[in-house]
Amino acid sequence: MKIELIYGTEPYLVREYREDVVKGIAMPDFNVLVSGQFTDAERDFARQAPLFSDRKVLVLELEKLSADDMLEKYLKDPSERTELYIFAKDVDRRLGIYKKFPKDGIRQFDKEPGMLRRWVSEYVAAKGCRISASAYNELVSRIHYDLDDVSLYHVKAALEKLCSTADDITPELVARLVAANEKEDVFSLIELIDRKETEELFRQADIMLRGGGQNVIGTLSLLLRSYRILYKLSVCGCTLKEVGVHYRTYVPRLSGRQADAGVDVIQDVINGIKSGRYMPDFGLRFCFARLCQIRK
Repeated sequence: MKIELIYGTEPYLVREYREDVVKGIAMPDFNVLVSGQFTDAERDFARQAPLFSDRKVLVLELEKLSADDMLEKYLKDPSERTELYIFAKDVDRRLGIYKKFPKDGIRQFDKEPGMLRRWVSEYVAAKGCRISASAYNELVSRIHYDLDDVSLYHVKAALEKLCSTADDITPELVARLVAANEKEDVFSLIELIDRKETEELFRQADIMLRGGGQNVIGTLSLLLRSYRILYKLSVCGCTLKEVGVHYRTYVPRLSGRQADAGVDVIQDVINGIKSGRYMPDFGLRFCFARLCQIRK
């Protein structure tokens, strides 16, 4: 019987573990339940005996781990044949319910450099490839894994491209196949938007579109993060170092209202592209046009 709380800043590892917990369950239609809440229905499922299996699995997918009397009562007396896995996007370790989980039942999958290096090494080895230390450093400098919107999904996509091209991954191969994800380039786009230099702005859009839909999503995600940084700089008076930007980087100055409005515009377009409401080429140009219309 397992009771686990799973969370962290690396969505790829969280999703991978989420898929693993239900593997090998006999008759999953009867013995697996995935829910976004813990009510009478989930409690009753957990209390019932498994059907033609030695165990059942209850998966709770929560936006936020919060106090829950019914869940806390169940945790005190859990079913012996039902495994409970709680995946939460937001976890406050000060909460009483957090302390109800045993230490070995808490799994935290966070983004950190050591994990990234191990994951890349294991991935390329599984693919029958080799990557030199200098090639790894080139990959890291281009992907910018430290950005909030960059995850192992982006790293995996880059490695798939590299491993399908050569068995030995070199810095030159990385430079040729992996597009640089530079913060400075994104700030230059914001400068064009702020100055209403639409001709050059849409020329840049055409260049981005040659990389396909995923390249558009990646660029807009970086643009979104940059507008959030500009909002912080405007509203809280933070330094460049405090918001994670190199001190020599040119940073355009926007008002808090401009930056906040920009965040709303970009997020709407990203959601529209992901849902199929906008095609990537239209969405990118539409986003740029709307950003140019934001008044100072």
